Amino acid sequence: MAEVKQKQVALSKKELLSMDARTLAKKIANQEISSVYATNVFISHVKNVNDDLNCLVEDRFENALKEAEVADEEIKQNGAGNKKLFGVPISMKESFDVAEMKTTGGLTRRKDVVLQQDADVVTALKAEGAIILGKTNTPALCFCQETDNKLYGRTNNPWDLTRTTGGSSGGEGALLAVGGAAAGIGSDIGGSIR
Repeated sequence: MAEVKQKQVALSKKELLSMDARTLAKKIANQEISSVYATNVFISHVKNVNDDLNCLVEDRFENALKEAEVADEEIKQNGAGNKKLFGVPISMKESFDVAEMKTTGGLTRRKDVVLQQDADVVTALKAEGAIILGKTNTPALCFCQETDNKLYGRTNNPWDLTRTTGGSSGGEGALLAVGGAAAGIGSDIGGSIR
């Protein structure tokens, strides 16, 4: 255990935030860093940048940390198995259903709609061991070319806060651009995910 902690200290927060999901998954599986450490680093970073960007509109930080603890214990007992994202913190576009989270489409009339079932892509990601940190902003009904809606407001471009991000995956794009998650899920029909 002391050896794991020593390796974790050697990995700076900056290194972790710039690491791709595949590398992070390998380091977690090899117990070079813990899922709890990685999850805490991402949560802290998101809290630091989100006031300016407004990219993450609903978090599940408490549940994510509990899931990270379970992942670390599972790795100690049985290893990560063949799961490709075991213990890796990710983000999710608001339009994808996540059980016990809202899917609003940015509409004020849906502000209290909490879903009870995961979308297929969420089910698949959880089956691979991914830990969802939260959901990111979209335009209303994912329909506009900028990420702004009446419920959550505007997501700002991380490189110039006076500008918006594109739509419809603008919240996801902004969060990933600043290293707010190891990976994220968006959707695209016209180039918005770029």
